[in-house]
Amino acid sequence: MALAVARAVDGYVGTERGRESLSVGAGGDRTAMVDRVAEDAVIAHCERLAADGLRFLLRSEEIGDRSFGATLPVLLVDPVDGSINAKQGLPYHCTSLALLDGETYGDTCVGVVRNLAGVGVYSAVRGGGVLVSGELMRPLPVALQDGLVPVLIMEAVAQPARLAEQVALLRAAGRLRLMGAAALSLCQVATGAASALASTGGMRSFDCAAGLLVLREAGAVVTDREGGDVSAMEAGLASRVRLVASRSAEVHQTVLSLLN
Repeated sequence: MALAVARAVDGYVGTERGRESLSVGAGGDRTAMVDRVAEDAVIAHCERLAADGLRFLLRSEEIGDRSFGATLPVLLVDPVDGSINAKQGLPYHCTSLALLDGETYGDTCVGVVRNLAGVGVYSAVRGGGVLVSGELMRPLPVALQDGLVPVLIMEAVAQPARLAEQVALLRAAGRLRLMGAAALSLCQVATGAASALASTGGMRSFDCAAGLLVLREAGAVVTDREGGDVSAMEAGLASRVRLVASRSAEVHQTVLSLLN
């Protein structure tokens, strides 16, 4: 399915046609042509699965819920995560696919994040570890350096009302990155390419469900910004979660302390 999306968006990324504004999707963001062709590819693939006898619920950023004969499992999809990057031709966007056998993040049993602008397919099965492009993931070590978080990714940056916590994070970061594709950034944390991620404004279920499973299977520490477990949170259309994640418990605690 992710490969079908990659083929569908080819020729639309970074073009005037791809930027054409069409409507507002179920997730609340404005749908562009690049989003529409990606979701059309998802729906077409789902229709073929249903024709083969599979029954499930599709929950997508653009169309919301569409039943294919059942309410479970839930196929949670963001056809193009990092839509602004894709529209502008910036090479950091992906497709996020998560299969849930319930309604919470902890019910995610399969997660796939496909880089649409480069090499890399991150996949995880609950209890089965993480693969990167079909090979067992070999993560980099993560630790504080001189008391700083070496590479900190911030996603869904908060409004000025939360400026204080953002400034605190900036002071603790050796290097700060604002990438713009949440699912792909979560996978960068899982591999150790990024030392930590803080989502101070909140991630939607479409963006983070697959990445959360990748992180969990990679042994990373993941909580909400208060340090709470996110696995019991509902992965619905209106879900928003402010995440802190790192492969290092010490790095995670450092970021969490700054936020609180």
